[in-house]
Amino acid sequence: MPLITLDNISLSFSDKPILDGVSSTIHKGDKVALIGRNGEGKSTFMRILAGAIEPDDGKLKIKNGIKISYLEQTPPEDNDKSLFDIVSEGLGEIGLILRQYQYLVNNNKLDQAGDLQEQIDQLDGWQYLHKIEAILNRFTLNPDAILSTLSGGWRRRVMLARALIQAPDVLLLDEPTNHMDITAILDLERMLKEFHGTLVLISHDRSFVAGIVNKVFDLDRGKLSVFDCGYKDYVKRKDEKLHAEDMANARFDKKLVQEEVWIRQGIKARRTRNEGRVRSLKTMRDSFINRRKKQGSIKIHSVNEDEKRVSKLVFEVKKISYQIAGIQLIKDFSMLVLKGEKIGIIGGNGTGKSTFIKLLLDELQPNSGSIRRSKVIKLAYFDQMRENLDPNMKAMDFVSGGREHIEIGGKSKHIIGYLRQFLFTGKQAMAPIRMFSGGEKNRLMLAKILSKPANLLVLDEPTNDLDVETLELLEEMLVDYSGTLILISHDRTFLNNVVGSTVVLDGDGVINQYAGGYDDYLIQKQNILEKKQKIKTKPVAQIKGAENSRKLNYKQQQELKQLPSKIERTEIEIGEIQLQLSDPEFFQQEQSQDALIRLARLESDLERYYEKWSELE
Repeated sequence: MPLITLDNISLSFSDKPILDGVSSTIHKGDKVALIGRNGEGKSTFMRILAGAIEPDDGKLKIKNGIKISYLEQTPPEDNDKSLFDIVSEGLGEIGLILRQYQYLVNNNKLDQAGDLQEQIDQLDGWQYLHKIEAILNRFTLNPDAILSTLSGGWRRRVMLARALIQAPDVLLLDEPTNHMDITAILDLERMLKEFHGTLVLISHDRSFVAGIVNKVFDLDRGKLSVFDCGYKDYVKRKDEKLHAEDMANARFDKKLVQEEVWIRQGIKARRTRNEGRVRSLKTMRDSFINRRKKQGSIKIHSVNEDEKRVSKLVFEVKKISYQIAGIQLIKDFSMLVLKGEKIGIIGGNGTGKSTFIKLLLDELQPNSGSIRRSKVIKLAYFDQMRENLDPNMKAMDFVSGGREHIEIGGKSKHIIGYLRQFLFTGKQAMAPIRMFSGGEKNRLMLAKILSKPANLLVLDEPTNDLDVETLELLEEMLVDYSGTLILISHDRTFLNNVVGSTVVLDGDGVINQYAGGYDDYLIQKQNILEKKQKIKTKPVAQIKGAENSRKLNYKQQQELKQLPSKIERTEIEIGEIQLQLSDPEFFQQEQSQDALIRLARLESDLERYYEKWSELE
């Protein structure tokens, strides 16, 4: 059943076509991903669907009685209302009455609250009061908290609750996962899978999108292509389409060159000219001029500093603890960060990820423990909150500090030429930052960060608002980067593709480090839980059974009791050796061969212990 129909929709900003004759239909039950580069007009398209702006031309047809709920890309920042008030506003008139009633009750104005009870009864409004309370609990929101005091991730939860409480037929979500922690993203993913309405979604999180959508709207150079498939199939079909387009353009350009040669041959080459062919050539020239070429790729260069100046040890963290306002964020945590390591940091909002970074960078001091730092650290730091962006400053001045030329890789480069590598035109380079979309602002910050030579790159949520192509190119750059990388991110695919180990802040000061990316962390965590369960639970039960059984003699019973501690000691020693082997320079030392032999023996012992344990069970 068609719910929304777009009929030849067109819209331009400053003579730039954003939507160029777009036509499509959104049906009941569709879960659509709207995909396109930053600046292509995704948020504009979404605002047209929401009725927030009118197109220049064409018609938008919405089925009668359809309720549309819209989550904008940027949540409000200066809102001093309580979370109960904001969520209740999503219900319209009855929500405003319930908000007033709640205010009177909270301020002990019971007589005035009593006057509203009859009105609520008439509107059958008590069910909505329970609905507000239920959705606040669903998102773990304190109804009395003030929106402006919350972090970006929590604000998005509030606005999501406000959007969902309306029970919309069509839910429009513009970057709903920005600043959310992985737990919240997974919870939202489950919620949207279970959502029975129609969904249109903009998101840079590839894992999130792939788990939800059944259709893709691809917005490219003003044109909308519809892919009636999931995200993974869309990626394959899109690549095939772009390849076919490149081949067609190459054939067109070859023919154009041939026709240009023909028309220049003159009367001597041809006594008469084919006027139809001349007209065809003119048409081809016009087509070539008007062709909106596929936007070029970002060229992200390396930010490597002279490796000879970088010490092997970047950070040595020894049993640090840190607490603030009585909350334990870090407790007795130790780790080594070596040159060239790429470390991901994940954890829920409020678990202390940014605090951990500040401790590493000497911006905060631990309550106990110590952090030894390399004396030759040259830092490039990407801040997720865009605090350094002056909206009135020109983009080129922000990146270059007001200079016309900057030094990149030892060579002087004009700032406009440098920004073109990040897909900014000369006109955009001279425009104020307030004119840019969220993704373009992030791209601008990356341009500034990556213009500086650095041996330590710290990126705090760099993927927010970036389009998929830019994300993939940034991934390639970070994989090739030979310096040390510390990355805070909630993008599971990005972590999987970039980092070599993952530090997980589990809350209450508990921090653990795992080899590999996010998926590797999940596997290792599950393996650890299973081993603990086997070692701590099953052996005890079996030992009790063994004590009452005549099948095991005394010696076998004692051996079974000792196996769990042997297994634990062996696993710890294996982990210590593997940590040494993670440093490439360790293999240049004489003891590296001894360590490899010792590791092989320990792994063999561990396997033998498990086999013996199974046998005795």
